[in-house]
Amino acid sequence: MSNAAEIPRFVVDLSQPPEERYAHIVPHFRGSDISCNINSVFNDLLKELLGQSFGKFMASVSPRILRRVYMPEENAELVGISKAMDVPMHALVAFNVLLDILLGCTSGGVRALNLADAPDQQSSRMLHFRTLDWGMDLLRQIIVELDFVRKPGGPVIATTVTYLGYVGVLTGVRKGLSMGLNFRPYHCRDTLKQRLSFRIHQVKVILGQRRSISSVLRGFLLDPTPEEDSSSHQEPDTDATVSEIQDSHMQGILKTLSTSRSTAAYLVFCTPERVYVVEKDDRKSFVRDSDTFLTAFNHDCQDENDPTKLQQAAADLASGNDGTGMAVLVDFSLERKDRLDSLWKKRVKKCQRQFSHQDPIVTFRDILRFLQDDHILVDETHYAVIMDPGNGTMLWRRQYKAEESTGDSSQDENFDGEESVILTD
Repeated sequence: MSNAAEIPRFVVDLSQPPEERYAHIVPHFRGSDISCNINSVFNDLLKELLGQSFGKFMASVSPRILRRVYMPEENAELVGISKAMDVPMHALVAFNVLLDILLGCTSGGVRALNLADAPDQQSSRMLHFRTLDWGMDLLRQIIVELDFVRKPGGPVIATTVTYLGYVGVLTGVRKGLSMGLNFRPYHCRDTLKQRLSFRIHQVKVILGQRRSISSVLRGFLLDPTPEEDSSSHQEPDTDATVSEIQDSHMQGILKTLSTSRSTAAYLVFCTPERVYVVEKDDRKSFVRDSDTFLTAFNHDCQDENDPTKLQQAAADLASGNDGTGMAVLVDFSLERKDRLDSLWKKRVKKCQRQFSHQDPIVTFRDILRFLQDDHILVDETHYAVIMDPGNGTMLWRRQYKAEESTGDSSQDENFDGEESVILTD
């Protein structure tokens, strides 16, 4: 039996009152015991972050202190979800402000050949691939794909893959931009001021006095973009104009992130022509970019030259009650990157021979193979996706069961190598 499954897909209408936007989705998950799952995850997260004793104490006082998230619209959505799911508001708040600091991931962008083009006119574009990995198996039952619209029956403006009850963005795409969030195992702590500033920010996020990083990503994904504003008046004259608008918007995002308050994270963005990896810390960021291939796992770029710091971070995680499975993911982060780099180089050489192409490119089917490799698709993998920032769609997505997340190739049986068929999904 295949361990892979389709992800349930729903429409979220942003013109509805925030409290009502998710009410139609909850009945589809009645058999999943949502309340028990999220409450269990809430308790596990507190134990993971604070230890057994202090975590238990925080669980007892959390109804009085975890009352809201920072953005009013997101908070109103959570109020509605709390009622529909019969989940305490404090558990949903914790779910939304703590989850994004404990997620492992394989993520990146890669230039892929458009096989649908005529042989003498073959073009390429950037595709964004991602797995979401961690040990909270109860959440596998509430993975959803959400298509956002601004009016009933309107066009889809953005799509996310997430957990029901989570209103930030972990994985999302809209026309011109895709994004993903990774766990970063450490942050700047060279001085007392840096350590205090980081912890104060975390506390303020938890208390609803500042935005979480996933909330910031939601703003990038769902807020009207310069391209939308331009098209509301008149259509851009050329593809070059659209590209310039998209690039300008991306540079604005990077500028915002360079000075914004934030927990430590890796952020991966793809435009139709480039991939960006942001090593984010409080009030600072380090950006890498490429127009061919770039990845992010759960280590800094400098760890590839000296893994000492990463090894210590993995040891620190392993010394605690690692219910999230992050110690293993951090420990093998470099190994997973080396494996993916090797797979990519091998497929590039084959594509260059097969298609007489000089540029470093792969095919869509190659990316599927990457995501099904035993080093990439691991026991902790909850879901995997491939996104196209060019047209703003999820090209492929799968969720995985807890017992058997590896060693299965049957999930690829519906793809016969004809990309024109694949891309209709």
